[in-house]
Amino acid sequence: MVGKGGSGYKVALLAFISFLAITGITLLKSALELEDAEQAYYTQWLRLGYDDQPPLYTWVQYGINKIIGVHKIAFSLFRGILFALTLFVLYRFALVRLNHNTKAQLATLLLVLVPVCIDFMFRRLSHTSLLCIAIIGTYFCVHQLIKYKTYPYYVLLGLLVGVGILSKYNFVFFLITLLVVSIWDKKLFSAIWNFRVLISIIFALAIIYPHISWLLGSSGYQVFLSESIQEKVMGHTIKPTFSLLPILTFLKGILALVYVMLIVLALGFFFKVLIFKKPVNSWFLKMAIVQFLVLLLFFVIFQTQKVETRWLLPLFIPFTILLMESIELKNGMKVVKIGYWLFYSVLFAQVVRTPLEQLLQIKSSVQYGFHPVAKMLENKYPDDQWTLPNVTYAGNIRLLRPGRTIIAQDDYSYEDKHTGEPKLQVSFNKPANGQYVVMDSILDFGKEKQNIYFYSALGN
Repeated sequence: MVGKGGSGYKVALLAFISFLAITGITLLKSALELEDAEQAYYTQWLRLGYDDQPPLYTWVQYGINKIIGVHKIAFSLFRGILFALTLFVLYRFALVRLNHNTKAQLATLLLVLVPVCIDFMFRRLSHTSLLCIAIIGTYFCVHQLIKYKTYPYYVLLGLLVGVGILSKYNFVFFLITLLVVSIWDKKLFSAIWNFRVLISIIFALAIIYPHISWLLGSSGYQVFLSESIQEKVMGHTIKPTFSLLPILTFLKGILALVYVMLIVLALGFFFKVLIFKKPVNSWFLKMAIVQFLVLLLFFVIFQTQKVETRWLLPLFIPFTILLMESIELKNGMKVVKIGYWLFYSVLFAQVVRTPLEQLLQIKSSVQYGFHPVAKMLENKYPDDQWTLPNVTYAGNIRLLRPGRTIIAQDDYSYEDKHTGEPKLQVSFNKPANGQYVVMDSILDFGKEKQNIYFYSALGN
């Protein structure tokens, strides 16, 4: 049952149209964006790990590529499915929690007011999109466990935890929050701390064990991961001094996540469309409070200097439902109708954005295809092993030449198995070492007007 009054159908239709829009947008781009290019590159191989991201998304993408081939549409297909599922799973969770069709729809439609969701997640995010499903699904499962405590839900909990960890490492923040609140809240305690949860643990460990063994093995991948995380959250700062700046950085990230929503809610209150009420003291409210504090504590302890709003998105998406618990609407059906129109309008704007940028001559990286680079490589160096500057370049070249094995210089987890082949390096800088000779170049390439040099070792 999807809800009375056809609300389930309306959400399903919105999800389906969102899927079509996401997959269709890719065809309007001349090049793949960063995340899709990464997948085009990494899906050349099945590995237990890929640089600083867990492998599950790439495993699924590998399977999709095997079925339909290496095409643009292949890399937007999975993202489109995940976005559509996010809408529908969030609606289903809201429906069972709120027991109110109008509010359940609004909790879903509120995502259109989250800029990073409707822009980044809609157009490019990969692992983050998978994490959104894992976290919302886990919330739904926990809600059901509090009510029923049946074995199938404990199996599902283990599967979701395994999927979450293999989706993105910051799923750990959610797990920490869940464990802390499970000690604090009696209902959650009874659902989590009993012998049946061993089933969940077994299933979760079975899913993550191969990757964790790879990560913590003797090859030193965990060192690269820690360095990558430090660079992402600290920039190039080596030993930051203690300050309260991380608190402001974190609050700024939260504000960037919700500021549009806050403006709309303030207008709704001003025009007496809604009124606020005291939220019910529940395990879900405690999860929101502790999740905020866990992240804040992390930022302060590790003196985090920067945050990307998309890192916070999966952890706070489910709390649109908590917001719906805290308001009363006047003429809610009219607000829902406006919400659907707004969502469809934003979808349309996202679809026409790329061709409109081209028409208005607004520079965008996806407008610059990699055909000149691929053509030179294919025509002049068909027998060489191609090594590109980074995964963005390597992924886009693989899209154009799917039959070749492409190497990226920034892929630390790649094990060189082509030592017998002549190697052609493509770089943004001329080689300083006299052992290399520049063979060709492409100047002022792409949006950034970069100079690209093709060179190889003397004697190749």
